[in-house]
Amino acid sequence: MDIGIIGLGQMGREMAARLIDSGHALTVYNRTAAATQRFRGRARIASSAAEAAGAEVVITMLADDAAVESVWLRQKLIPRGIHVNMATVSLALTRELARAHHQYVAAPVFGRPAAAAKGELDIIAAGPKAAVERCRPLFEALARQVFVAGETPEQAAAVKIARNFLLATVIESLGEAFALVGKAHVSPETFLHILTSTSLAAPVYKSYGRQMVEGAYEPAQFSMELGLKDLELALSAAREKGVVMPTAELIRKNLLDAIAQGNGRKDWTALAEYLGSKGSG
Repeated sequence: MDIGIIGLGQMGREMAARLIDSGHALTVYNRTAAATQRFRGRARIASSAAEAAGAEVVITMLADDAAVESVWLRQKLIPRGIHVNMATVSLALTRELARAHHQYVAAPVFGRPAAAAKGELDIIAAGPKAAVERCRPLFEALARQVFVAGETPEQAAAVKIARNFLLATVIESLGEAFALVGKAHVSPETFLHILTSTSLAAPVYKSYGRQMVEGAYEPAQFSMELGLKDLELALSAAREKGVVMPTAELIRKNLLDAIAQGNGRKDWTALAEYLGSKGSG
């Protein structure tokens, strides 16, 4: 399949490499050209986003609404074929892109760069049925599971935003729980073992709990700043849909406070470290 990809950050570059290894022909574009160098000789290096948008399918994997808007809306860029936005963006921007691009598929992903490199992401897709089906080959190269949320792109965006909010609640609650047992002189390792050997043996508790026990916050796999962005997206969607999310408000405040103390570039699981220090006095 002839695929363009716009955005070669931590996720985008691993996705691009995986697609090349799976036999797809890629045209890659990144605003800073240095990120494209690892693909020289393996993919066509585009000099502009418009060049990448000329592919049969173009993937966007950018950091936030502002970055996506700057590429697509400010330049009034129109894809030649299907536009698959795999970034996490707001409901409002999703609707705007769907209006502007006839074949627009929202397909945000669950998983970190290591999962992208191995083709083990989970993808939530929504958009015109024929466009989603045409994208199956690239989804299958990147993902272990593909879920179709519906035929309206906003549906996939809503699922992604809601699930990321749930991940934030896990980090917040684990951080609070570690702080509590720590004051009772229970070792973090013992507490994590008990949690993950009983009814909380889910992968997210194991992976986030392990990061907290080891203090493995740098380099960040997903930074606090990006976590805050996701909380803002959840609260924006909640206001739009008339939903009250007091837990999201609490986590947002804690993230803002932790970032103000210089932790913004640490992994968002470092929120546990901040929560543990709050009551240290």
